[in-house]
Amino acid sequence: MLADDLEITLITYNRADALARALEQLAASPFADCRITVLDNCSTDHTPEVCTIFAERFEDLHVMRHVRNIGAEANYLRALETMTRPYGWVLCDDDDLDFSHCDDVIAAIEQGEVDVLSVGAPGREEWAGGRTTMGRLRDADFRVYSVFVFMPNTIYRTAAIDPAALLDGYRNIENLYPMFPFVRRLVERDAPVHVSLRMLVHRGGITVPVTPMYWFVRWVRCASTIPEQQDRRYLVWSAAPGRIAWLRTLAASILQEKLYRPQAVGGELWELLRLLRGGQRLALIALAPLALVPTPALAVAKRRLTGQEDVLTFGAAAPHEERP
Repeated sequence: MLADDLEITLITYNRADALARALEQLAASPFADCRITVLDNCSTDHTPEVCTIFAERFEDLHVMRHVRNIGAEANYLRALETMTRPYGWVLCDDDDLDFSHCDDVIAAIEQGEVDVLSVGAPGREEWAGGRTTMGRLRDADFRVYSVFVFMPNTIYRTAAIDPAALLDGYRNIENLYPMFPFVRRLVERDAPVHVSLRMLVHRGGITVPVTPMYWFVRWVRCASTIPEQQDRRYLVWSAAPGRIAWLRTLAASILQEKLYRPQAVGGELWELLRLLRGGQRLALIALAPLALVPTPALAVAKRRLTGQEDVLTFGAAAPHEERP
């Protein structure tokens, strides 16, 4: 029975209206009878009132409120820690949920044969639905890590959320991806996966709280924790959809960093030079002189290209999102 097999935690912070919409979508879904917990990261808006209104709409709704804001990444790990059902799903309050075609997901959870499910993320549009493994997805050159670190995409078998993985997750908060150690372990042991036939989750509002270069350095740091050199290179390349896009992203990131954080760009380039290998290091060396472009020249280029005073758009995009 689904309610016995799946637990959902919805993490939220100061987005009461978005939370209400997410709860409305869940209330009208086949998942409404599951244990659902709202994990409030000490919101200062009317989030408590929204939770009170929806308490009567669910059979098993719980609200946990932190006495202080512990940060987005720690809130995600806290959600994983508290789950007790065989499978756990952490949802964010600002994504679009579509439960019109989810029978295959429910069946996979009730059968209990897979360790992880992918139910919707940017980058998995070409994935075939159904049963597979993390190794097969990786061998097909899909952006496995980019997809599975998207928080609401991933439904975990909670038995895999062991103390060692949680500790590694907390240690990796400084690199923006507390879920990375879990995904790495799943890839290393070629865990069985169910890819949903239809996307249940569609990314909603995006707020990038860091510069693309700041994000890129931390993505490479995550990759550096992987023992196998080939797998490390694969993960670094997967920062963008294709090699050309990767080069454009790196170039744009250097230019943006020089414009907005000129005091940091030198140290970040040096760290990347230390971490990257082979062709990726050569690409960095070739693009590094972009950091020598005078800041006033970048400001002029920005205004001419975008007509804006406060945004430089050269095509770079950081997939990290601000989360509650």
